[in-house]
Amino acid sequence: MIGKFYPSSLYLFLRFTKSNPIKKRILDCGAGGSDPKLALFFENGFETYGIDISDEQIIDAERYCKQHGINLNIIKGDMRNIPFDSNFFGYVYSYLSMVHLSKDDTAIAVNEMYRVLMKGGLCYLNFLSKDDVNFNEKEKTKPGEIIHKHGNEEFVHSYYEDEEPDEYFNKFHIIYKEKRRILKGKYFTTGRTCILDYIVKK
Repeated sequence: MIGKFYPSSLYLFLRFTKSNPIKKRILDCGAGGSDPKLALFFENGFETYGIDISDEQIIDAERYCKQHGINLNIIKGDMRNIPFDSNFFGYVYSYLSMVHLSKDDTAIAVNEMYRVLMKGGLCYLNFLSKDDVNFNEKEKTKPGEIIHKHGNEEFVHSYYEDEEPDEYFNKFHIIYKEKRRILKGKYFTTGRTCILDYIVKK
């Protein structure tokens, strides 16, 4: 037992998985970093896999795994072209990683997640709301897309109206949707204050 706390929305997704009779094989898209959320599912008996586009984030996750004596199977990969066979996973999720994609690329990523999910599988995704404290309408380049600069690099962040992400899930059945507005503090140390959560079924 690792003995740590995870974001509350992941516990909610875990609860949905427990009542879903599909193979406990799960993929985290954006799984790297020094605090891999995939460990929650490892602790609960899942066969875990993760992808991340950043070598540095993967190294951090590997260091975490070595420290705790676990193997989360995190490899380099892009959620817009997931390196796994179709219908391979019972569950797929991405915790605040797709916020770094343009809206067009987000549509591609969601279609890839649909492809690798088994029939009846569940997917948990979240999006930045335009009510988030960091959304500045004056800085947008396209509707809801803002370029943030970190040093010499530029990163896109996509923000959404309340119903806007629904269009990504035409192939799915939306079984849970919530707008999480943080009135004090931040969304699990992410700096975010307003999130749109979805759990969908293939």
